[in-house]
Amino acid sequence: MPRFAEDIASGLAWLRRQPGIDARQFALLDHSVGAAAALLHAAHHDEVRAVVSLAAFAHPAEVMRRFMAEKGIPQSLLGWYILRHVQPVIGVTFDEIAPLRTLAAVRCPTLLVHGIVDRTVPVEDAYRLVGVSSRALLLLVEGDHDLHNALAPHAHALVRFLRTAFQDPSDTSSIDVD
Repeated sequence: MPRFAEDIASGLAWLRRQPGIDARQFALLDHSVGAAAALLHAAHHDEVRAVVSLAAFAHPAEVMRRFMAEKGIPQSLLGWYILRHVQPVIGVTFDEIAPLRTLAAVRCPTLLVHGIVDRTVPVEDAYRLVGVSSRALLLLVEGDHDLHNALAPHAHALVRFLRTAFQDPSDTSSIDVD
């Protein structure tokens, strides 16, 4: 995830150098780990005007524990070792990059979109996330983790969210996604 956030920063830097691109008009839209990376980036950079987070998880350690349990990896010793090993490899702790922490620092309007029957990232993660930010809104959709079919009926809500966020990024109270 930290490397994805670095990729976002590199992509935005490249876009800023392109003729005809208004660097004041950037929004991020990403899915799952990418959505967590978008929140991580937005927590540390103010050039983003809005974030649409699709199926973001609350904490990477929880995702890894769920994955290991699904694969039958015992949590007691092997799971503990894997979690301890990964953090030095990526250069940060899971707590530092957890969306539960980073979303609270995001200063732009954020729309959390989550499938109500998501078996990869439980919808409870979305409720936990929206609870840490006064600037975040939650849009629940009929769908699982792969939201490509579930988003079409809500395209108008996504567009309305982005239009409103770009009109007045300091005011999320007027943003309606229903």
